[in-house]
Amino acid sequence: MKARLDAAAEALLLVAIVLAPWPYGAAADPARYGLVALVLLAVSLFAAARALPRGSGGTEESPQLPSERGFIPRERDDGLPYLALPAAALPALGLVQIAVGTSAAPQWTAEAVLILAAMTAALVFWSERGRDRDAAVRLAAAVLGVCAAEAVFGAVQWSLAPDRIYGRATPIVTTPFGSYVNHNHFAGLLEMGIVLAASMALGRARRGGGPTPGVVGLAGLSLGLVAVHVASRSRGGLVALAGGLLVAGTLWARAASHRAGRPLRLAPLAFGAVVVIAFGLAVVPENTRAHLATIFRGGGDGSGDYRLDVARDTLRLAAARPVLGAGLGAYADAVPAFKSAHGEVRTTHAEDDVLEFVAETGLAGLALAAWLAVLVVRGLTDRLRHGRDPFRKSMAVGAAGAVAALALHSLADFNLRLPANALVFASLLGLAAAPREAARRIGGRALPAVAAAVLLLLSAAAGWRAAGALSLERALADEDPQMRVASLDPVLRRHPYLADAHRARGLTWRELAVGRSEFAPARLDRAERDLSRAVRLRPAWGEAWADLAWTRLLRGDRAGAREAMDRAVSLDRTHPYIAQARAEMLARLDLK
Repeated sequence: MKARLDAAAEALLLVAIVLAPWPYGAAADPARYGLVALVLLAVSLFAAARALPRGSGGTEESPQLPSERGFIPRERDDGLPYLALPAAALPALGLVQIAVGTSAAPQWTAEAVLILAAMTAALVFWSERGRDRDAAVRLAAAVLGVCAAEAVFGAVQWSLAPDRIYGRATPIVTTPFGSYVNHNHFAGLLEMGIVLAASMALGRARRGGGPTPGVVGLAGLSLGLVAVHVASRSRGGLVALAGGLLVAGTLWARAASHRAGRPLRLAPLAFGAVVVIAFGLAVVPENTRAHLATIFRGGGDGSGDYRLDVARDTLRLAAARPVLGAGLGAYADAVPAFKSAHGEVRTTHAEDDVLEFVAETGLAGLALAAWLAVLVVRGLTDRLRHGRDPFRKSMAVGAAGAVAALALHSLADFNLRLPANALVFASLLGLAAAPREAARRIGGRALPAVAAAVLLLLSAAAGWRAAGALSLERALADEDPQMRVASLDPVLRRHPYLADAHRARGLTWRELAVGRSEFAPARLDRAERDLSRAVRLRPAWGEAWADLAWTRLLRGDRAGAREAMDRAVSLDRTHPYIAQARAEMLARLDLK
């Protein structure tokens, strides 16, 4: 029974990894929370298996387990890996932020708890399951398979319609590549596959004593992915790829030099990274190389200036809430009060995952992340010191290098906020953390049983959230105001936590009130109630406060309108709509 539950959990997670990139990187809410529900369900099965008594299922289990060195006595297989403690503490921090009232957007923090719980759960799963060589190979194959498929799809689509995805152009498609609406996120996925494939090729060559067909295949895959990665024109991705290759090469060389007693030589590593990237640059058009060369200019262009300005604003936000931060997932509502420019842009992310994480979680989040990082490094070190299979060791090294590449890229982007990339990152981080020797376990059978129940509950919540997102999309598609209200009513009865739905219905009621004096009072009353609920769910949402201010003014509540508008301005000082709305309101108040 344990084996069947573990196999089912692994299969679900591999399916999630393979499917996640295709619906725009799982960026839209229905895909995002559907993916989260699947991951949480999978890991709940894994936790349930740890809670079962040994030998459950009616068959006698073998007293020994296979290992790289023959057979070793069966290890304790109940309890959870000690890594589960910091992994669970990170999403739990979001619940603390909601409880003590420090989150700028409690709804978004609750949703971020679901997402972060899924990613850290996947990390814990693979840190345990990845100790098995065959499972590690299956994970690597899934990652490389989806990277190869994305590369082929991206290259074909780029040659046929570079401004479209699946033949369609939508408002969310900005600089697309592959199935991603942003080429930097496409590059983020591929750079993880490149480093993993290159490291596995090296490990297979060492194990086989030379260039076997498997080595040639992995090396060819790595070079092919490099060519498409460079074609995506991601400057941050190019730097990240070089860094990931160097990290993987350094880890591999360090392990080899430690075993042979030779000093570590870094020059061949740097040369190898240069050769791999030079190959990619050689096979792309001249205009692509020219675009990538602008990376040496530093800030200077519009994109660079925007990123620097947002980084400064984010640091001010972090300094204002240093201990617990502004709330997991609440960055988009919290940062406008600290923006000094670019008010016309809705800044949803900091363009730097590290800064955004610090702003959202404060010193508490940094401490928990450091705790988790120490345990990951400890597991990787154990694998490199005690592992005997060069190919298995190469997967750990490749996973670590892949994680380093995306982490480096995330210093100039928000790859880790994209569920598809975050899931691959978390899975490879778990693979890198999987120790060779038995890991410390906690909780006996009681803690896994509790964890399985909690994860199953969270999976159901994520599935419900995905259903709410899908229902909201359909309701907002109605162009007729009365039909839109009729569509939003059942959505909000089933999903009253959706602040966007409350705002949309409130604005629709206000639209229906204008020019219809006989129905205006009742409709404006409903509009105010909906907009008030929206700002209770997201207290720092400046645009919703401005909408509430106008609604109150239409109802004749001049003092309430002035108060709400002042609140909107304080929360989003640079927003042009809010500034214009305030000026118009003051003009009307003066006329009266």
